[in-house]
This record gives sequence, C-alpha cells and structure tokens, in this order.
Amino acid sequence: MRIDRTILRAAFSRFLTGVTVVTTRTATGEPVGFTANSFSSVSLNPPMLLVCPGNHLSSFHAFRDATQFGVSILAEGQEVVSNLFASRADDRFANCDWEEADGMPLIAGRAAGFVCTTSSVVAAGDHIVLIGQVSHFDDAARPGLGYGPDGYFSQSKERKAEAAATRASVLLDDGARVYLTDQGQLPTVPVQRGESPLSVLEAGLIARQIRADLSVVYAIYDEGETCRHIVFRGRTKGLQPGLQAQDIVTLDTSQANNTAVRALLDRFRQEHRTQSFGLYVGDAHAGDVLPAQGRD
Repeated sequence: MRIDRTILRAAFSRFLTGVTVVTTRTATGEPVGFTANSFSSVSLNPPMLLVCPGNHLSSFHAFRDATQFGVSILAEGQEVVSNLFASRADDRFANCDWEEADGMPLIAGRAAGFVCTTSSVVAAGDHIVLIGQVSHFDDAARPGLGYGPDGYFSQSKERKAEAAATRASVLLDDGARVYLTDQGQLPTVPVQRGESPLSVLEAGLIARQIRADLSVVYAIYDEGETCRHIVFRGRTKGLQPGLQAQDIVTLDTSQANNTAVRALLDRFRQEHRTQSFGLYVGDAHAGDVLPAQGRD
C-alpha cells in the first residue's frame, strides 16, 4: 500500500493534543525552540517524558546533541506564541516573554513547564525521539491550549459551551393584545441540554394552564457566554393565568427590566403596525433582523 503523506498527516491530526514549545540551548548558549504536539509523559519513577524533533528543523542538531532540554505546555490564550515557534522567524525569543529554569528557557505564562536531562535519543524516520528525565517542573494550574484538525481549541470555552443553558420563551398575542408576566417579561422555561426548546416550552405552558398555539421563531440570541434565548411567537384567545394583557399599539415596554426583551417588544410593536415580521439573530445587544413571512 502506497501511503499518501498528506492524507496520513490529516489522519494523525484527528488525535486532539495539547500544544508545547520545546526548547534548548546551542553549543554557544543561544536559546532555540519549536512548537510541538508530539509530547508525552513516559514514566513517573523515574520521572520521564519524550518529545519528537523533526529533521526539518533549523535547530535539529542542537536538540539531537543537547544534554538538557525544556518543555513548556502552553496555556489558553497563547496561540500567538505557538504560531511564533512554528514559524521560520529568526529571533523567536525576542518576540515573546520567557524565563530560565535550571539553565533552560521556558515560556512565561505557561500552563506547566519541565526541564529534562537527556536520557536517550532514538532515530525514528524523519524525526528523533528525545527522551528526558525530569529534573525540574512547575504547574501553574492554568487550562492548557488544545489543537486538533480544526485548529486551536480552549478547554474552558469548551466547558462553557457544554454548560451553556438555553431559555425558551413565547411572545404571546391575540392579534390586538400581547400577554406578559407581572414583571413585563415573556413566559419563559429553562431547557436542558439535548431537549427540544419547542417541546419543553409547550409542556411548560400547559403546566401553567396557558393556552398557546406556538408558531414561528421570532428571535434567537445569546445572553452573555453561557445562555441562549429562543423566542417563539404564539397565538392565544382570552385571558391567561398569571399573565397580563397589554394593547399592542400602546404597549409600554418600560416594565421589562431586561434590555433585550424591551428591544424585542419595541420591535414587535413596530412590526405589528406593518404586519411585516422578521427573525432576530444576534446577542442581547446587537444582531440582524432577517425577513420572514408575515402572519395573519
């Protein structure tokens, strides 16, 4: 079987990794380094790790002959440092913050750092496997920077996305009046991850004995980094338990202490006048209103 190196590289990239900068000094004491995701712990007793410098590196011989080397696990937000040491820039250390530990240069602001004494060097194709025994390490307890086939990713952002909540609301009207809570808010229910916002909202309204025929989505917007709000339009008839009816033409939105809801109600009042309704997509402060077909 003939191996296509481009396809093989893509296949290897499916393995999500952290990002490190591997460093050492030349025989004349000049610091050199490169970005690597070929890093692994090897042993706890004795403490050992490995990295894999490629023979394409301008500093390859310095690493092959080094008696010591360092590894900086980059922290979230250090993408610029990663790109710098992956580039062909001449003086990389002049363009980033770094410090010495046991004579080895380590990147400042790192998630963790290691200084190693070279234990063995193993030739492996177009790379070498550089195995070192850890003589010094530090741990800043910062989230590490990740890398995968789609580029960099952030642990904390991924966790926030996983934990992101959804709220589903209904903008309920009977053609002449809109129905809001005593606080001037839309009837709203929380939606758990994996649940259908529409189904959860329908069930929540039934539980409150609110009769509503839900139709189109009227707005989708992010409330900060941790919550998405989906607002459906709904049609009803007559007074509803726990809700107050307000005339749409003279709708007073000042009761709503949420600026996003206040803006949504202002827009609804204006669109009701022309019977030309749109779909808002954005966040709680700014976004776009996309044209949508009106409703009788």
